[in-house]
Amino acid sequence: MNNKINHLAVWILVVVHQLIGFGWYAFFGELWLSYHARTMTDIERTHDFVPYLVAIAASIAVNYALAWLISRLNVTTAAAGLRIAIVCWFAFLFLEFATVSAFSAFETNPWPLVFINMGRPFLAFALSGFVLGAWQKRAGP
Repeated sequence: MNNKINHLAVWILVVVHQLIGFGWYAFFGELWLSYHARTMTDIERTHDFVPYLVAIAASIAVNYALAWLISRLNVTTAAAGLRIAIVCWFAFLFLEFATVSAFSAFETNPWPLVFINMGRPFLAFALSGFVLGAWQKRAGP
């Protein structure tokens, strides 16, 4: 990894991403379920830890990739970090997901559901870009 990456910021953002996911689906969970024609009683809680591990691994990868990109582009402001993160979210995540949703069988992914699904990563990417752009690693002695 580049020595300009603020590892502390990355690991704090990994935790923050998990909290954003929890809060996002606590707020939009019922609406999200209704778009899937489900209710909370339809979901059987298996207490499986694998999805949480995948979410944490994805958050680590996303935050280190953004930190690397922001460092390589010599970003020094929160606004510039935010712009880079939003461009990455839009180009690499939203457009691909929206395309898959547009071509989904029997139109099972209505646009409000796409926006619910993509809103959480938008918020997470935006916050990461903002923080990583603003919180630069200090140069060594």
